Amino acid sequence: MKRYLLVFFIGFNIAAVSQNRFHVNAATTLLGFPSLGYETPINKHFTFHIDALGSAFNSYNDMPLRFLIVTPEMRYYPKNEHKGFYVGAHLGGSTFKLQKYGYENSNYYQKGYNYMAGASIGYVYFVSEKIALEAFVGGGTVQSFYKGYDATTGERYEDAQKFNKSGEWLPYRGGISVILQL
Repeated sequence: MKRYLLVFFIGFNIAAVSQNRFHVNAATTLLGFPSLGYETPINKHFTFHIDALGSAFNSYNDMPLRFLIVTPEMRYYPKNEHKGFYVGAHLGGSTFKLQKYGYENSNYYQKGYNYMAGASIGYVYFVSEKIALEAFVGGGTVQSFYKGYDATTGERYEDAQKFNKSGEWLPYRGGISVILQL
């Protein structure tokens, strides 16, 4: 998890030189899952956006709830002002220690990592010269590699030699962001 944070902050500092946009996903942040992002123009129609979403909690219902998701994305704006409608393609990854869906009434949790590849659509509306609002959704394939543990004993509860693997098609991005134009 520390490596993902380091990569995000190094990328953020490099991108800060270009002086473009800082994003805060208000929807997830208010729910206790802070999400910060940065977007920089590449040319008149394309931008590069990177964001990180993490858990502000260490546990929920006596089970671990820790994760960090980092998602770099290329965005295409049909208008050349980098506002209005956009489509994006992304390839992201995460690290996690949490109780997956389907295990809510058990003593089991999972620890591992995954990668995600997919697309997003969104709309950026400028309220003023420096402040904008963004609504977006996205999803795609999620490929996970994890080990399952019993919370009482700390021992693995499954028989996989190395990692369990799962793959799903899911909606996994979305929210309403407040954007500060730098």
